[in-house]
Amino acid sequence: MRGGRRRISVFAPASVANFGVGFDVLGAALDGPGDTLTAWLTRAPGVRVVSISGDGGRLPRNPRLNTAAVSAAAVLAELGGRRVGIELSLEKGLPLSSGLGSSAASAAAGAYAAGLLLGERDRLKLLGAALKGERAADGSWHGDNVFAALLGGFVLVPSSDPGGTLAPVSLRVPSRVRIVVVIPGLELPTRRSRGVLPRTVSMGAHTAHAGALARLVLALSSGDLPAAGACLLADRLVDPKRLPLVRGGRAALDALLDAGAYGVCLAGAGPSLVGLTEESRDAERIGRAAVVAWKRSGVAARARVHRIDRRGTRLAGTRA
Repeated sequence: MRGGRRRISVFAPASVANFGVGFDVLGAALDGPGDTLTAWLTRAPGVRVVSISGDGGRLPRNPRLNTAAVSAAAVLAELGGRRVGIELSLEKGLPLSSGLGSSAASAAAGAYAAGLLLGERDRLKLLGAALKGERAADGSWHGDNVFAALLGGFVLVPSSDPGGTLAPVSLRVPSRVRIVVVIPGLELPTRRSRGVLPRTVSMGAHTAHAGALARLVLALSSGDLPAAGACLLADRLVDPKRLPLVRGGRAALDALLDAGAYGVCLAGAGPSLVGLTEESRDAERIGRAAVVAWKRSGVAARARVHRIDRRGTRLAGTRA
């Protein structure tokens, strides 16, 4: 074990994934809320979750089921062996089952905190551990949220195969991009949301989906936000199956578009919605339109305009 710290607190940001046609391969970290994890070394081997706050008592403290603990244990197994242990105290700053990468933030925080404790600061070397933690949440391998939360920025994830090469690509996105996130007072567990997806797709649908994803990446990198927004709406495979699970979701989506969003999609597995826009006085108004639409459906909601968080998981209270 290389020299590290004895006690550390880290912050991992919220994230949104998919962006319509980018199912499981696109993710972006958001400025604003996130999870804070405090971790410290102990003489007793293994990982233990000492406390969790902000979750209403719903998250498991069993280290084999808790996403932060699974990530930390993976780092410990690689760098610390059986000579030390790690204890964790998690403060949830993200709502559960909201589509804002709650489990991903915890997993990223667990990997990064354990890495710092054991002397590893290179986040790229912690990708595999973070991915294992994210899998503990819903049983599937997808690095879009957790890699964005760990690394920051807007990332393309060519592969989430734990036995392959994990090499997410940081995309260039204009600084004027704003992400309007509207969070309804609903929950949609990722397992349920993934359960409605088609098992097979036609070659034509696959080709159209791949083409739209390529256009989205190109449009974002070139700063053509209207074109990027159109690509968010080009998804015919994922969001159309999931949106009916969200009460009032269709009306809220239409309201975002009518208010001027370039494009709209579910935030990850939902039920939150994401609107693509740019820095302007209209950004707040776009979010309020969706809040009003959801209210008409009997659903309370709140909206916030986000920048892309380019820092990722970091020491709590710092800009590092």
